Amino acid sequence: MAKVTLSGLNKWYGGVVHAVQDISFEIADGEFFGLLGPSGSGKTSVLRMLAGLERPTSGTIAFDGVPVERQTPQARNVAMVFEQNALYPHMTARQNISYPLRIRGLSKGEIDAKVGEVADMLNIRHLIDRRASQMSGGQQQRVAIARALVRRPNLLCLDEPIAHLDTLLRARLRGELKRLQRSLGTTSVIVTHDPIEAMTMTDRIAVMRDGVMQQIGSADEIYNRPVNAFVAQFFGLHSMNVLEIDRIGGDAALSGHCGGEAVSLPDLVRGHVGADRKLALGARPAGVAVHKPGEMARDSKRLMLSGRVYVAEQLGDSLLVTVQAGETTLQAMTAPDRRFGIDEPVEISVREDSLYVFEGADRRTVRHAAGASGAIVDRLLANYA
Repeated sequence: MAKVTLSGLNKWYGGVVHAVQDISFEIADGEFFGLLGPSGSGKTSVLRMLAGLERPTSGTIAFDGVPVERQTPQARNVAMVFEQNALYPHMTARQNISYPLRIRGLSKGEIDAKVGEVADMLNIRHLIDRRASQMSGGQQQRVAIARALVRRPNLLCLDEPIAHLDTLLRARLRGELKRLQRSLGTTSVIVTHDPIEAMTMTDRIAVMRDGVMQQIGSADEIYNRPVNAFVAQFFGLHSMNVLEIDRIGGDAALSGHCGGEAVSLPDLVRGHVGADRKLALGARPAGVAVHKPGEMARDSKRLMLSGRVYVAEQLGDSLLVTVQAGETTLQAMTAPDRRFGIDEPVEISVREDSLYVFEGADRRTVRHAAGASGAIVDRLLANYA
């Protein structure tokens, strides 16, 4: 296990693509760290440099204060698990798992003991003498993880290791990997494009975009206090609604237009309206309420907008309603027993304590929601009070 420090890390490809731009952060000894971002964000390039598969163009990587950017993966004692498990199909699970130990020259007794221990951890003892070609995808990935862990690496690098598995198996392996990492205390880094994977598994997360680090923090910090609109929209099970409002005016009652439709604004945002009479506001779907026409009177502490239902999706414990308001599309999370039909006229409202405010070309966050916008649906049913 090791503390990992990245300082001023840059990666250029062909002198044309600046894939990683001046990245600096620290991973604590024993921490489970996530690199999250869309395709092309640079997260896999960072992981490959950590693993020693690629060298940085500039900057340093240190394990426990010792620079390693010029060392091989073997010298760093780094193990890696890929999306495709890369097992030897003709070998048994035992042979695949023991391979790193055999090339190190360990005795048969030591190898058997270590293989048995890691097989028990991953509940694959019953598969130990089965060929990889005879296993399911989930079983193969468990064997690949066991092969990475058997050598007790300083750093475990996970490159979307469960992305190709079915939904139920992916959820099960998320929990198993988190529990296993906790029990072993192995410093680990996982690359993923799935915010839920990052939120549920890791201690801290780094969100990346176009090679630039956007924000580092716990899932709770990033979800409830995103630094900009990109992070706010990318992070979470459902994307944050970001409303571009223009032609803002009014004295006693503040109003404007969103996607060409009239919108009433809460008094709280008055101080954020710029000289161009424009404003960018955000709200999580769980902080947005959807009403039948006439259910909700105008309220100076709510944003209110009319539209039509584009689609309503039953999620079991909640209903996700997508509303088209002029040229703007937004989502509301509501109680599961509500009923809305396609193209039905509706009104939406957002309490002022659920609103985020973004400013500038980079859409940085200048106001975070004061309410529990990230809570579960039944905590937010007060929207209908």
